[in-house]
Amino acid sequence: MKQLFLVLFFIFSVQGNSQQLQTYSFEQVEQLVGKNPRPILLYFYTDWCRYCKMLQKSTFKDSKVIEKLNKYYYVIFFKGDSTETIHHLHQKFKFVPTGIKSGYHEVVYHYLGKRQEIYPTIIFLDEHFKEILFLQSYLSSEELLEIL
Repeated sequence: MKQLFLVLFFIFSVQGNSQQLQTYSFEQVEQLVGKNPRPILLYFYTDWCRYCKMLQKSTFKDSKVIEKLNKYYYVIFFKGDSTETIHHLHQKFKFVPTGIKSGYHEVVYHYLGKRQEIYPTIIFLDEHFKEILFLQSYLSSEELLEIL
């Protein structure tokens, strides 16, 4: 009986300590910054990007990174090849097919400007969705924490 109690105690204490990164949609962040302004971390990724997977499995799972991001930023994860239509900044952004299994999303190009589409892309924005910092590479937890 004591062993069962100890196992259950351990399981619940581990679950209680694991934090989850809070992410939002573009639409949600627009509403949130109106009430409580804070910077935005915009992360563009794809499922086929090896470095994106590494970022999501390590850097964005780090408890210190999660704590800082949840406390000081609104975080948007957006799949660069998503076919979802986005209503953002009084505009409609959609997926534009360029072939049978290819295309691009207009919201990605809105934020890339004339820069090349490379994944992962991390863009820090102010509360008015104006660019502060633009990065196109893998970042370790330590590197991201230095920026945060």
